[in-house]
Amino acid sequence: MDEKQISTGEVAKISGLTIRTLQHYDNIGVLPASGRTEGGRRFYTESDMIQLEHIIFYRGLGFSLNQIKRILAEPKTDKNADELLSAQKVMLYNQIYNIQNSIAAIEASQEIINAGKTPPWTLLAAFMQSLGKVDLSIWGDYEFSEEQTEVFGEHFQTLDDVMDFYNTWKRLSIKSAASNAAGIKPGEAIAQTLAMEWTEMVQKVTGGNPEHEQAFLAVDNQREVWNPAERELIEKAEPFLEEALNIYNQKQIF
Repeated sequence: MDEKQISTGEVAKISGLTIRTLQHYDNIGVLPASGRTEGGRRFYTESDMIQLEHIIFYRGLGFSLNQIKRILAEPKTDKNADELLSAQKVMLYNQIYNIQNSIAAIEASQEIINAGKTPPWTLLAAFMQSLGKVDLSIWGDYEFSEEQTEVFGEHFQTLDDVMDFYNTWKRLSIKSAASNAAGIKPGEAIAQTLAMEWTEMVQKVTGGNPEHEQAFLAVDNQREVWNPAERELIEKAEPFLEEALNIYNQKQIF
């Protein structure tokens, strides 16, 4: 039994796309029309409509038309779809990451101004440029030890947990490096707030367990495999952070 023929106008109305867009999809082979009427007009079928749903979904996730064309040509298996969506999720996280870089720089500038200092504009601009090139997917190739995998698996249940930690680390590092460059003293309120937030971050991801802290320190001690921009960031932030943390921890004792 032949499938029902659906005109381009009907498809446009159902999908919310324009007729011109559908014609373009046909011309480039992303969604070829199933045929043409005797009058030469394109028509589609219900199978095409299902294909179009996939196209709209992938476009909404930021895939290019060329990527979608390749996706639709591949065998449709759950494994392929999962790998594809995982890769796209990382790409979208990279975009979010860049936005969060900018927010961290803005917050750092505002806090420094409120402390009566001048933000290190050149340094912050350099961070935005270098961090914007960071590809988070390289961490997927990092060789964690069995112990590290066990520890991290306990504290990071989802990719969102990992990204929450990573972005907190990055935000506090940007603020620390900027504060140091602006001449903020480690004992000042702005620095002590950073020390408090850093301590809370470490507590959250280690549960205060010294052995778990060592698992994170082991990664810290292998900075040669980090992204260069991440390595430069922590190296500029670390001296200031260490002094601020020393003061903060002494205050907690007394």
